[in-house]
Amino acid sequence: MVYERELSHFMDQLRSEANISVIDSVQTIVSIASVKFLELDKERYSLPDELSLGAILKEGAFLAEKVKAVLNEIEAHVPFLKGVYEFSDLFGRLSNNTLYHLLSRIHSFAFTKEQWKQWIESLFVYAGNMAGVEGVELITPAGVNELGIRLLNMEGGEFYDGASGLSGTLCAASEYARRHHCEVALYGQEINQRAWALGKLRLLFHDRTDAHLAKGDTLTEPAFVEGNKLKKFDYIMMNFPFGMRINSYEQLMNDRYDRFVYGRLPRTSADMAFILHALSSLKENGKAVLVVTNGTLFRGGLEAVIREHLLAADLIESVIALPSSLLDGAAIQINLLVLNKNKSAEREGNILFINAENYYGERRRGRRYLRQEDIDRIVAIYHEGLEIDEVSKFVSVREIEEVNLLSNRYLQSSEWTIEPYGKVKFYPDHIKNLPCVQPLKRIGTFYRGINISSKDAETENGPYKVIKLSDVQNGEVLIDQLASYEITNNAKIESYLVQEGDVIISVRGAGIKIAVIPPHEGDILISHNFIGIRPHRHVDPFYLKVFLESPVGQYLLLSKQVGTNVTILNMKDLENIPIPVRPFEEQKEIIMSYLEEQKHIQDMMKQLEKQRLESSLKLYEKMGIRSTFTLMQS
Repeated sequence: MVYERELSHFMDQLRSEANISVIDSVQTIVSIASVKFLELDKERYSLPDELSLGAILKEGAFLAEKVKAVLNEIEAHVPFLKGVYEFSDLFGRLSNNTLYHLLSRIHSFAFTKEQWKQWIESLFVYAGNMAGVEGVELITPAGVNELGIRLLNMEGGEFYDGASGLSGTLCAASEYARRHHCEVALYGQEINQRAWALGKLRLLFHDRTDAHLAKGDTLTEPAFVEGNKLKKFDYIMMNFPFGMRINSYEQLMNDRYDRFVYGRLPRTSADMAFILHALSSLKENGKAVLVVTNGTLFRGGLEAVIREHLLAADLIESVIALPSSLLDGAAIQINLLVLNKNKSAEREGNILFINAENYYGERRRGRRYLRQEDIDRIVAIYHEGLEIDEVSKFVSVREIEEVNLLSNRYLQSSEWTIEPYGKVKFYPDHIKNLPCVQPLKRIGTFYRGINISSKDAETENGPYKVIKLSDVQNGEVLIDQLASYEITNNAKIESYLVQEGDVIISVRGAGIKIAVIPPHEGDILISHNFIGIRPHRHVDPFYLKVFLESPVGQYLLLSKQVGTNVTILNMKDLENIPIPVRPFEEQKEIIMSYLEEQKHIQDMMKQLEKQRLESSLKLYEKMGIRSTFTLMQS
């Protein structure tokens, strides 16, 4: 059954008349629909006839007050709905005519329970597509929910979502249990009261009034405890808010439930706090699927320490990279982190990495989603432990590099688009077997760029010039256009100074810029967007630059980029880039020959351009228009 046109009409009417948000519109529609839905269960909840849409419509006038009164009475008869209609003041913002139309149209629906469920799910999907950024933190795409739940392979027990949002994940777990004829008890907690209320109503339409859905902060006040310990669950799936700052840091560091034993939490991001909360909420043989960003999988500092301890405990079973732009209103890439306290014998000490970045379909305006065949393929790879070239691979915990859990670290695509060559296929084994290969750190000294602060004033006669990203064009540093600065904190200024012949590489942003520092006067620094390399005496800087600009050099650099919103190159990754180092005299000879050939090509291009211009002037002479203009530059 297709409901989009009806839902579009409802939403447009509510938003145009009352100028209310998408979430408010959904709250209004779902609240009214719940009254009609409960008419199918009048006997179960002992609902009198006056608690119905028909009874409200018979009155005609003062509909907003009557709707509120009915909703309040329903809460008294249906304990599961206690507190969900607190936002019924929204009805007062609608005209009597609009509210009458909405009530009468929903009253006319003669749906079965299954049809009501489909209608409500269509409403949440439609609202998610409209909400954009507003709905990101509350809505997990249906395909991601289905994938995560199928990875859990539930066989009955207790399921928990500690960041339940609009209860989409809980409803997906309920649907899985229904289709697989198993009993699964549902538990969830949500801090946003509006989302909690809508989540409860959504569960109502799934006939899951037995679900336990609590209000509150999962991190500071977890709702499900047994004595002084967290309640344990068989299965967990969570899509928690990304990068949320921890406000109650000291409270969490003195956690009475002892959840954070795997390392000290960072203040700036609660990602690891949610992950460790989920882990502490698992039974001894439990499994969790957590939606995480790329940053959660590779960031350093305290988060790296926690990942190291999780690896040592062999709790990570799989990391699945999903396509970017799956979340409405956000172009970031997400991953599924699978934690398992009871790995099978053949998976112990290993992590299954799956690169599903290219498994998606597209809707209007570039919206991506997981198709059924994408979900089926990923589920099969995970459960069957399939290893497919460039798609999936088991990696020993001992082989994890620098506690980096990004899938593309271990599953490199062999085909990349490299400008100006177009699509290029690479052969990693051939690269490893190149003669005289050395890691970049062995042929040069590395140094970082300076982070210019607001205290460092740009002045015309400042003692230091700074190379910024915009100062490198077409592989050259535009020395004459560098801005001068007064650097207030110059205690370590010497470490940022460039020398003639240094190679600088941009490490932030999609495009990678490479240049050799030319002869210059005065003190020049590189900004924090660059890393500098001072080649050893047996390495020609232009030879190094040409290699890094080559298709294979670009492949090696681009494949090491990481980042959620802004891609970056880590110094450690850069240090380990393999470089084929030929004898110094041979390097110089290769570069001299190359530069001479490039100069010859440029001279030929200038000559051809001159011929093109002369040909055009001859044409204008024949057309009789040459005398109408004079070229000011020859």
